[in-house]
Amino acid sequence: MDINEFEKKALESSLFSSPVMGEDLDMFLINKGEQIKSLAKTALEEKVEHIYWVGAGNSRVNLLPGKELLDRFTEIPSDCFTSYEFIWRNPEKLGENTWVFLASYSGATEDTVEALRFANQKGANTIVYVNKADSLMGREADVVLEFNSKALYILPMAGVSLFVFEMARILENPDASNLIAELYRLPDFLKEQFSKEKERSKQLAEDFKEQELIYTLGCNTLAGIAYKYGLTVFMENMRVNGSYIETTEFRHGPAEMLDHHKPAFVLLMADDESRPISERVRDLLEKEGVPLIVFDAKEYPFSSLFASFVLMIPLQWFAVYSTYHRGIYDLDARALMGHGIMSQGKGVTWP
Repeated sequence: MDINEFEKKALESSLFSSPVMGEDLDMFLINKGEQIKSLAKTALEEKVEHIYWVGAGNSRVNLLPGKELLDRFTEIPSDCFTSYEFIWRNPEKLGENTWVFLASYSGATEDTVEALRFANQKGANTIVYVNKADSLMGREADVVLEFNSKALYILPMAGVSLFVFEMARILENPDASNLIAELYRLPDFLKEQFSKEKERSKQLAEDFKEQELIYTLGCNTLAGIAYKYGLTVFMENMRVNGSYIETTEFRHGPAEMLDHHKPAFVLLMADDESRPISERVRDLLEKEGVPLIVFDAKEYPFSSLFASFVLMIPLQWFAVYSTYHRGIYDLDARALMGHGIMSQGKGVTWP
């Protein structure tokens, strides 16, 4: 397929959310912002004892900032689980004075449907991020935050961030109001970034087109998006071998692979507490002469807490062009997922 034809087709893909990311985030904040702020106020007024963040694959890690930010800005304990892990763990605290946030783009992911029903049975307050309110999970949850967009990573993550930032504001954290203002600046930035990042990422994909083993490194505020790309984009959509490795953990064993193998690496960096160790890992990889791409959130004018937001578009452009170089011209096609091969249960559609 001609690359120009591929680009036109890619714009319509469910995977490629960058073209609508800024506009859809703007609409999401307009339509759901006050509801999310009201939830934050209610959680504090009701003195919620514990909050759980639950999902599978991409739809777990876009909730991960909820745990991270609650730890930073509040005294409310929380945990982030994969959907089945949540059920199997069967937390003793789970009950009437706990809240469970769950995410599923389809609203019919087997693992997360089961987790929602489990939380409902325990009497917890359940809040779901789904694409459509009239979905299986949308009909069974206590609160529905539908986002009506293919930006399935950014929009729930923005909702989660706003929820905690509003809590922090009510609790009189001095940074909270500025963080909320930054969040509301993101839509315009993302609209501009879409066109600005294209050529650089296109060249990186060209440079990496022969690589069939890619490890993705990220930590701290970037752990979630590193997981997303290392497992649920590079492997799922580009069909290459690879994995996610937490940056600091790379030094604790995985680095020894470099003695016999020189795979490719994508390193995500933020300008936060993790940067000194991330720089040490970067320097090691450069010294070893491995194929390496560094995406650095320090290049962008936002708090490090928004690192995953500002790296999303360059990473996605890179993934889109990388699929082209591997002869995958339909970004939405799946060999196993979504065909009922790996899922079971009435009404579920994924994986």
